[in-house]
Amino acid sequence: MALACLISFSVSCKRQTSSPTTPAPPATPQNLKPIAVASPPVIGKPYPGKGVVKLINRKEGWIEIDHEDIPDLMPAMEMEWSVEKSSLLDNLKVGDKINFTVVETGKGEIITTIKKIQE
Repeated sequence: MALACLISFSVSCKRQTSSPTTPAPPATPQNLKPIAVASPPVIGKPYPGKGVVKLINRKEGWIEIDHEDIPDLMPAMEMEWSVEKSSLLDNLKVGDKINFTVVETGKGEIITTIKKIQE
């Protein structure tokens, strides 16, 4: 029994060989690629968006939207947005597909228009 354990142990502890790999070159200014950084949003510019309503807070005047990419502003994500007028939230419900317009105010983005997408 001890011999079987010893043989089993020696087989499992054998050094495994692997194919040699080439190490990555060190990071230097010559081989680093620049990170793409979006330009800052333009204050007052309207940015059209499209998404799905996830949550509505009529009392505080904000809406949560799972939106697609908003070109020149931000990638697709789910987030909360303040609305310019609480009346923009009238006749909306969770699950509605919408088109909306976001404007950068200098203090953050705000939704200025919302329109349901008719299916």
